[in-house]
Amino acid sequence: KRVPAARRDMPMRIEVPHALYEFEGAEVCLFVKDKKGEGHRAAKERLRQEEASGLAKVLGVSKLRSKYESHEAKRQLCHAYDLFLADDRIIPVLPKLLGKTFFKKKKQPVPVRLRGKDWKGQIEKALGATYAFIGGGTCVNIRVARSTFEDADVVENVMAAVKALPEVLPGKWRSVQALYLKTAESVALPIYQTLPEVPGMGAGEGGIGGDGDGAGKGGGRA
Repeated sequence: KRVPAARRDMPMRIEVPHALYEFEGAEVCLFVKDKKGEGHRAAKERLRQEEASGLAKVLGVSKLRSKYESHEAKRQLCHAYDLFLADDRIIPVLPKLLGKTFFKKKKQPVPVRLRGKDWKGQIEKALGATYAFIGGGTCVNIRVARSTFEDADVVENVMAAVKALPEVLPGKWRSVQALYLKTAESVALPIYQTLPEVPGMGAGEGGIGGDGDGAGKGGGRA
């Protein structure tokens, strides 16, 4: 119903019962803090020792800065992986290094805490959730399932996302005008709608609108 007062470029965690990124073939990239190109090697060894699975690539900030400087290199990196994670200490420097493509595609890195002992647990926690990206407009898209999921699993994930999404919006349920469910190639199916509040008119008078997009996503209009 209302445009958020400010962008939230940090992904908002949404707990779902059936993980979207814990499957064979999932491509997940982790950005880590390093110094003169050496930190990512220590991170790889640490993850190997903890037997952390689910990561296809570990990339240090130094290599990100030098190897992915051009727009085309950034674009290829963005399209190469399903999900990006990052040491929460380097999150502030990543927007400039990654460029606009990551934000347009809603693939900005999810922060993970890599200062304690349980790196494996932190990564598994990140992979076990889905994320809402709240921009400057009125629509929020959340990936809630994959086409390979059983129908019952899709329903459970949708219900969990519907319950959790309003909690990360500024006005909670008062900010939600409509919720839609769609795949990459389908039309948007409305599963919840309410009428907007129009100045000078009572609640329940006016029109509705909004849509969502993306494979296996639930779209919400805030």
